[in-house]
Amino acid sequence: MKEDIVVRFVGSAGDGLVSLGLLFGKILKKHNMNVLGFRSYQSVIRGGYNSYQIRFSDKEVLSVGEDADIIVLLNKHVAELHNPLVNSGARVIYDNDNIDLEELEYPEDIIKLSLPSVSIAKEITNIKVIKNSVVFGAISFLLGLDIKLIKEVIVEQYGIKGEEVIKINYEALDKGISFAKEKMWTPIWVKGKYEKARQMIIGGNEALALGMLSAGLKFYSGYPMTPATSIVHFLTKYLPKLGMIVKQTEDELAAVGMAIGAAYCGVRSATSTSGGGFALMTELIGMAGIEEIPLVVINSQRAGPSTGMATKTEQSDLFQVYGASQGEFPKVIIAPKSIDEAFLTGIKALEIAEKYQVVVIVLMDLYLSEQIATVKKLDFKRTNKRYAILEKAPKDYLRYRITETGVTPRTLPGTKEGMFFTGSSERREEGTSIASTLAGLPSTLPIRENMMKKRMRKMDVLLKELPKPEVYGSKDADITIISWGSTSNIVKEAITILNNNGIKANQLHLMYINPFHSEEVLKILKKAKETLCVEQNFSGQMRDYIRMKTGFNIKNSLLRYDGEPIVPSQIVNKVKEVVQNE
Repeated sequence: MKEDIVVRFVGSAGDGLVSLGLLFGKILKKHNMNVLGFRSYQSVIRGGYNSYQIRFSDKEVLSVGEDADIIVLLNKHVAELHNPLVNSGARVIYDNDNIDLEELEYPEDIIKLSLPSVSIAKEITNIKVIKNSVVFGAISFLLGLDIKLIKEVIVEQYGIKGEEVIKINYEALDKGISFAKEKMWTPIWVKGKYEKARQMIIGGNEALALGMLSAGLKFYSGYPMTPATSIVHFLTKYLPKLGMIVKQTEDELAAVGMAIGAAYCGVRSATSTSGGGFALMTELIGMAGIEEIPLVVINSQRAGPSTGMATKTEQSDLFQVYGASQGEFPKVIIAPKSIDEAFLTGIKALEIAEKYQVVVIVLMDLYLSEQIATVKKLDFKRTNKRYAILEKAPKDYLRYRITETGVTPRTLPGTKEGMFFTGSSERREEGTSIASTLAGLPSTLPIRENMMKKRMRKMDVLLKELPKPEVYGSKDADITIISWGSTSNIVKEAITILNNNGIKANQLHLMYINPFHSEEVLKILKKAKETLCVEQNFSGQMRDYIRMKTGFNIKNSLLRYDGEPIVPSQIVNKVKEVVQNE
């Protein structure tokens, strides 16, 4: 029996691929399997090319895998695109009423499994999507899944639609199983008894949103922009239970402006977008920076520039967010690597923003935002501590008083004796501006200098609080692989493959990008025999960022920028090339 199985559903927009993939993920989760799923899709409402790939195992799953063990062809228009993307001996499930597999030149060693899902579904109902339950039945037979557990998922998914819908899906499921049995399909996964599920399945954006909710998020504003849109959808869905405000705005300028206004009034707030929307937000991000207003901005990266490829993944906004807005002000950049880490980042981002009164930018990417995965139970049992908010102001209150840490306790609107001036200009400690007729006078030069030092001092204090980067893997490695964001677990899987092939590799993963542990990173890289930076952009932005921060030149890069995620075999092949040419 294989340790893991890769299943890919192939079709077009309108074939119900997203619902099908999510439902299959829930079925596997119910069987207590570890699951990772991701869809590849185009920016069209109907038609085009879509696929949903799910990899599962009772062991750790680090990537969605590469070639499929089971491929389900939902229509003939896109079936031929997957000819080379199947493993040896893969099962190809297709509807021979609509698809002639002989015409598509699939490898000779595949196992063809004809399943007339549309015809079978028509025997039950005229509802077209019922064919998906027929497919689930056939796949469940191939994978030896528990029919009772599958039916539990169907009740959870469709129970709200009534008994008749559940009954129809049950019948379709049973017919799919019966068909596979009659045709004597050979199972490829025989697990036997399944343990009770001890985990949940969730998407990257949803995990991030849950983390923020756990940390006391009370206001969220956003304009829909792929791949950040599902955060608004998720929060709005549960809005009645959350005791918060979620606002879909007319544009990104309004979204960031509202989030700043809410934070100024004292609630923990956030907004999200992708690179194009972030470009519009940057002026107001700078305003939040100089006014020292806690603000969390999520940038879920996609392929650019401009509209680029709206539904494809990339890691090309690092320098955009690092240089966001004109001038200099403290900004924190965090890039989570996984779904469970996205949850923790949601908590940490809001806490850092409030504790240090800074802008925190969370760098997601489409691959992480839109993937689904099983995670252990998330910890919501927490008491949120509020930071640097005065319930009553002292008589000598100065909103921007110079302090050792750079953080000045703030008052909220309505606080007795807590009124202060603020604005987008440089100021004195009480908040009054020095930016017009006073700018450049000998008496105001030290004010500007001291205010800049005050704000930027926060970064030095924060850096001491952040965990130092560590190397994972063999200390005596032939090569150190540097990663950031969602490439981390893919690198981890590649390292396991390399170690099994006799090549020792370890990993330096970077989550906290600004402020940056320059000394610690330099110390690690100087000890490395060889270095390779893995990232999804054209120019090697993290490689250049590390050189800028440490002076160390990483000699080798693996860069992918075609819109699809890096896969373990690319890393393995690149490492072999580097080590062999050493």
